[in-house]
Amino acid sequence: MILKEDKLQAQLNFVLNKIPFAVLMESYDRKLQFVNQNFCQLFNIPLSPEQLIGFDCKVAASQSASMFSNPSLFISRIDEILKNEEFVSHELMELADGRVFLRDYLPIINEGVHEGHVWIYYDYTEARTMEYHSMHLKKFYEQILNHIPADIAVWNKKHQYVYINQTAIKDAQLREWLINKDDYDFAQYRGKDTHFADVRRNAFNEAITTQSVYEFLEDGVNREGQLKYNLRRFQPIFKENGELEFVVGYGMDVTSLKKTEEYARQKDITFAKVADLLDVVVIVIDHHYQIVFANAAYESFFGIPTSQIIGKGIDDIAIEDTSIIKKDIELYQQSQFAQHTAKVYQVKDKYGMTKYFSYSFTPYVQGKAGNINYAIFLSDVSDQYYAVSELQKIIDKERRLNELKSGFVNIVSHEMRTPMSVIQSSAEILEMLNEADRVTKPQLELHLSRIINEVKGMESLMQELLLISKIEGGKMEYRPYPQNITELVTNIIATNFEPYQDGRRVELRIKGEEHLVYFDKLMMTHILKNLIENAFKYSVNRQSPVIRLRYHSNGVSILIKDFGIGIPEKDLPNLFKAFARASNVEGIKGTGLGLLVVKYFVDSHKASIQVKSKQNQGTSVLLELNHHDA
Repeated sequence: MILKEDKLQAQLNFVLNKIPFAVLMESYDRKLQFVNQNFCQLFNIPLSPEQLIGFDCKVAASQSASMFSNPSLFISRIDEILKNEEFVSHELMELADGRVFLRDYLPIINEGVHEGHVWIYYDYTEARTMEYHSMHLKKFYEQILNHIPADIAVWNKKHQYVYINQTAIKDAQLREWLINKDDYDFAQYRGKDTHFADVRRNAFNEAITTQSVYEFLEDGVNREGQLKYNLRRFQPIFKENGELEFVVGYGMDVTSLKKTEEYARQKDITFAKVADLLDVVVIVIDHHYQIVFANAAYESFFGIPTSQIIGKGIDDIAIEDTSIIKKDIELYQQSQFAQHTAKVYQVKDKYGMTKYFSYSFTPYVQGKAGNINYAIFLSDVSDQYYAVSELQKIIDKERRLNELKSGFVNIVSHEMRTPMSVIQSSAEILEMLNEADRVTKPQLELHLSRIINEVKGMESLMQELLLISKIEGGKMEYRPYPQNITELVTNIIATNFEPYQDGRRVELRIKGEEHLVYFDKLMMTHILKNLIENAFKYSVNRQSPVIRLRYHSNGVSILIKDFGIGIPEKDLPNLFKAFARASNVEGIKGTGLGLLVVKYFVDSHKASIQVKSKQNQGTSVLLELNHHDA
């Protein structure tokens, strides 16, 4: 049964209100005859479509022109279109608020007479950002309903056609024949297999059952024998009482999109093949930081099958802290500029060897949704890293040697000048007394003592310089073995500080159960002798220094404390540098080399040394030897 004309008109109006486009019809003299709800929503019109009927569209256009980025062009273009009376499709329009619309225009011509105009708008803002990732879709519509480039159909409760647009069926007689028939009738008419009818019937029933839009992809072969894909949606329409009234179906040709997807898939396959040939580790993560790909080099280097990390998070990559990579990606998302933090990762390969990797990343668009993926590249720079490390050692050594040379010149010109002057002066006095035959035993002893002391000082200085020379030349061997450190400390005190030259004696305190400790006797003797000497030298006329030995399970702690002049806070950072002396030691002999040697010997033991000091209150030096028991 053919629908009456007024009922068909109502259904067509209903369909126009349901399609996802803004539609406006106006008479030849530009009086509004029809506008759908989407039009009101798109242009933020606070009136209903019915309230707008009869409006002067020319006036309305002038009032709406300010919405567009170029108001004058908006008006002039409408006038141009109306003058030309030609079909306009997908005309791009930019709005002042940044949105982008596409506009179609259709002249309504009946038997050669121009009766009106049809304007169709839809929001193209989001689609525009994705248009370079997929092929342009076929024109979404050409004319109202019969000219929309999408299959539109309306079915009754029995899944029989009550309306079909011209895009779905171009043959007008066939469209009329299909009214009140279904897809099985159409399949029989065309001699086609009924599989497509089964799929559509299932979609029809699912849409009704779920009371929601049902979407599916339909494939087939066109008359030219080419594979074709249509994305179809079935929308059930219910009355207020919940009874099904009819189902609206519309479909879009997505063949080009499928081709684009296939092209992207083939490109991904090619990318994977190429990536597997690289000796650089390549890991691809999606915008959720999930791993979607890892090349063969990952498994080859880390010994972890790529299948075990695909689908996991970026933190599962076999490197330490990945927060730097995530931070760089977040910065890219904000600025659209890929900038890599200079970071070298220290990692263990599958053999447990330490390697060094630099990293970079490249963002790229993945898939039809336009999502951004990130290809992370990890390059083995171990050879470069070790080369740079060795070069830095050479540079540091050269710098230290230059400092030593400079310091040596300073010592020769200053530190050795004084003892030489004393020696020369005493020798000249003795010579004068001898010539006058007036040399007495006390005078002889005094001047000889001065000469001997200065010679000893010079000898000590030369020994320190020679020792540093051996250290810098790599000729000092570290030879530890289990020994009794209490015995060593006691012997050093008895031999050198029992008592000190001013009569003071060191106080030795021992805690914990004594046990043997691994250390190099020559180096440890030099360390302790230098630290105890400093404790006495910088605490003249003060309380005697204290030495505390505390044994623990992993070794021993040695604290040497004095109550002397202390060290200014500003001088503490330079304490173990060559020729560095505190700013408050004027008048106290020293070269600034002793603690440099101490620090080298401490480092050789993989021990630690800490200094705490307050000016005019004293200094505490803590030496920690954490070696295994013998």
